[in-house]
Amino acid sequence: MSQSQQGLERLLRTLAGHSELIAEAYFTGVVYKDNQNQRALNQLKQLKVLVNHDAEGYRIAGRLTQFLDSALSSDRVRRLDTDLADWIDTLKLQISLYQDAEVENRLGDCDNYFAEIERLVFDLSDTLEENTRYLSMLVNSRFANVRTLAEKQKQNTFYISRLEKLVNAITALQPESLLEMVEDQPLIYDLLDHQLIRKLPIYQQRLQDILDKLKVFLFELRQIEARAQLVQGFAFFLQQNQNYQPQDWSERDSIPEHWNQIKPLALFAYADPLDHALEEDLIEIAQKIRIDTEVMLAKQKQRSLSAVSLSPQNKTTLDLPLYRKQLRVYFDRVLKNEGQSISAVAFQQAFVDDIEPSIWLSCVLNEWLRRQQRNKRLQMELIQADVGRHFSGNKKVRDIVLQFRSADN
Repeated sequence: MSQSQQGLERLLRTLAGHSELIAEAYFTGVVYKDNQNQRALNQLKQLKVLVNHDAEGYRIAGRLTQFLDSALSSDRVRRLDTDLADWIDTLKLQISLYQDAEVENRLGDCDNYFAEIERLVFDLSDTLEENTRYLSMLVNSRFANVRTLAEKQKQNTFYISRLEKLVNAITALQPESLLEMVEDQPLIYDLLDHQLIRKLPIYQQRLQDILDKLKVFLFELRQIEARAQLVQGFAFFLQQNQNYQPQDWSERDSIPEHWNQIKPLALFAYADPLDHALEEDLIEIAQKIRIDTEVMLAKQKQRSLSAVSLSPQNKTTLDLPLYRKQLRVYFDRVLKNEGQSISAVAFQQAFVDDIEPSIWLSCVLNEWLRRQQRNKRLQMELIQADVGRHFSGNKKVRDIVLQFRSADN
């Protein structure tokens, strides 16, 4: 019997041995620990059968609850196979039913609706926890473990779609409106606040970390894409020409022209003292240096003092570059036309001929950053191009519009 089969048998025997505790947690929603069941509860928690409900209680994990609901043909309202945002609609519906039952003083229905709200909140919290943690684990460990460029592109698309789904689910929560809806129901308010709302910053931080890592991988993908295409093209050439032999260029009078495009080797004129691999070699060289060398024993020559002259020095005035003059004209026009928006691209097309639009926009942006620290009335608007893809990590700007706002605004 394999080790996996033995582990499965131990798990099933544990579930059977503690079936009363599991049934109590399922039907009552929570089971509290005491001196008799504390060891059993800790064992079930290690097996991920139970999770923390509060400081003293445990509840069944969301996945096991869903399995039991399906096995027992439970009539509980579930949205397991649809988008996570639909769970929010189901939660709001159950809250409305609870409020109606509370107004009509139907205490039995209130208990049933509260139990259903509690299960929905726990299921939603467990789902967001598992999805964000699992996606973060995949991105950190397996995202770059692919062999071809096409697989990497497909993988990038998959992770971005999963990320968008989680972002939409968290966005649909709207914690302020959800808490405002249950202000008059303190039990539901505390349940939502402790089990869901307070955990949202953790999920959002995980999603931000995942997005940052996807941006890094996307940048690296663009860096190696051209080189990968060259390697793939050369591999295809070798497949078509299996008898290919590289030529011996050592006997040629001149090197091939395409060799001039090869990146040269980086050579340093000195050793890096911070490189630990060279530490022993540097120590050996230092030990060979003679202390009593003539250079070190030689007397230093007295340095002559520089002559002091009282005559004024001639100052040379440097002429500003042409692009600086054009930038000054553009910003002067913006400052003179208070409250009027002036396009940088339109100015460049009319008055600037020898600068590319992209370089001109970079100069305008740099000049605005420098001036905006002293003049807060100088406002900027970036006109972005529609790139057609979300979460790409880049923003393509096609124009910059500057406006000098009036002092009243």
